[in-house]
Amino acid sequence: MNMYYNDSRKGESMKIKKWHLFLFISILFICSFYIVNLKFDKFYRVNGINNDNRVLIEKYLDEDEQTYLIDNQISIDLFIDYLDKDNFSLQNYQYYNYLKETHRYKKSNEIIEIGNDLSTRLNYLYSKDAFDKAKVLIDSSLEVAFLNEERFQFDYIDIYNDMKILYEKNDFSYVNDCERLIQFLENQSITKEKDIKETIHMMTLSYTKEAIVHFIENNLDGKISIVYNPNELSTLVDKNHYIGIYEPNGLLLTQDIPRVSYAMYLQSDAYHALLKMYHDLSLHHDGFILRQAYKSAYDLKEEAGYNELQLGLTIVVSQTQIAYDQFEDTEISKWLQEHAHEYGFVLRYPKGKASITNHSYDAHTYRYVGKSLAQSLHESQLTIEEFQNQNDS
Repeated sequence: MNMYYNDSRKGESMKIKKWHLFLFISILFICSFYIVNLKFDKFYRVNGINNDNRVLIEKYLDEDEQTYLIDNQISIDLFIDYLDKDNFSLQNYQYYNYLKETHRYKKSNEIIEIGNDLSTRLNYLYSKDAFDKAKVLIDSSLEVAFLNEERFQFDYIDIYNDMKILYEKNDFSYVNDCERLIQFLENQSITKEKDIKETIHMMTLSYTKEAIVHFIENNLDGKISIVYNPNELSTLVDKNHYIGIYEPNGLLLTQDIPRVSYAMYLQSDAYHALLKMYHDLSLHHDGFILRQAYKSAYDLKEEAGYNELQLGLTIVVSQTQIAYDQFEDTEISKWLQEHAHEYGFVLRYPKGKASITNHSYDAHTYRYVGKSLAQSLHESQLTIEEFQNQNDS
């Protein structure tokens, strides 16, 4: 019995030793296989490797780049399209792909050139944050401006995005103009970053590049206020509120309205409102005629920037066959004073308000401010100046 038990234990011990030996040999074989493959096929761990692109890798990548590829386990498909191109750098493959995804570049050589330049400059300036900075630039379509303008600042990214729409595609002078505009606004006592960004955003929606540069390059009396958003219907323009060489968008010829000359224009909303008002007025009275409408800064000469006719919202009217200074007593004038607000127009210089408007009473001049504000001003008997003062308060 004991002999059988001892023999059984010896048998089990032999089995365990054989299993250990088998495990040891298996591990040794795996290690040997790994070492052999590592020695004879160092790319076997690279995702997407095959015989064809293995040849390309060995042809176009130097030893350092091959090591970089293996150490970082970069998938072949992330750079294979650029591998045979001049100046290709494996370390910059992320830059190439991010640029390619924008669909702004059709040529691989252009992608490689810009990607390399971005990588070089950003790594020099920002080291570990280089690629994150590149993504910010590329997302904003500012990568070329960054490479061409030494004064480029990441703090101004939002402002650059607003400014660049006013410039030609390859005109990066907005980088320098942006800095000058910020200095100009600070001189106008706009110093907070948020206020500066909001002001420039308003200006780029209303003014052309030339108009903004005009502000920067012309020293104004400190008492004069710049109108940063002349597109507002309630915009005030006078000797103290300046719009420079502003030109409104959407000017329309005042066709189908009797006028003293053919080439007379108004902003779209003002024109359509005037057309409707003229149509309704003419059902009751004849002789309405438009004497003045939009005037450009060039036409206004020394009054440029200080005359609200430049807005394209103001009209001067009269009646045919009636002396100009007798218009106040005509039926057309009375009808306008009673009904103009229904179409969005207000009498610009009413009686008893000269000390406020700095303009004597004028029965001929009407200003388009939109139906809502016109109704409010008509009911309250306020001028635009008084309305603006209430808002400022």
